[in-house]
Formats: sequence, C-alpha cells, structure tokens
Amino acid sequence: MNKDARFYFANLGADIARCVAATERGDTQRYEDSLDRAYQTLSHLRAAKRPEAYEEGTLLLSGLEIARREKNLTNFSLAVNQLIAEYSSIE
Repeated sequence: MNKDARFYFANLGADIARCVAATERGDTQRYEDSLDRAYQTLSHLRAAKRPEAYEEGTLLLSGLEIARREKNLTNFSLAVNQLIAEYSSIE
C-alpha cells in the first residue's frame, strides 16, 4: 500500500473510532459529523488508487452500521484497531 493510501486508511480508522465514541456517548451530532468525515476520507482513499484499501474502507463503514444496530461496538472497535494497524504498517 502506498504512503497516501496508508495515511488515509489510518485516518479512516480514526474517523470510525470517533463515530464509535460518539455513539457510546449518545452524541448524535458528533456521530453525524464524524461519519461525514469518514466518507470524505474514503473518497481520498479511493483517489489513492488502491482498490483493496478502498474496499476495506467501505466494509468498515458497513460494519460500523451493523455494530451500531446490533449494539456490538466494543468488539467492532477492537477489530477495526487491529485492521488499521495491519494495513497502516504495510510497505
């Protein structure tokens, strides 16, 4: 993964982490703001021309919605952190 893709993928992970934190606090406005940033970051990730990272990003955002609906944010957050760490360190 190139440097730009790693950067944006790590940022996407941070955006998603902010979404999780906002959800846990019940802060709907902060959640919506963070989700908007996540989609903006995803568009930058797509422009980095690494389709596998973009696809993982779309899956992460889908997973966020599922985790919110099923009230399973703790496990989701742990999995996101592991995935972000793995992809962000790939040369």
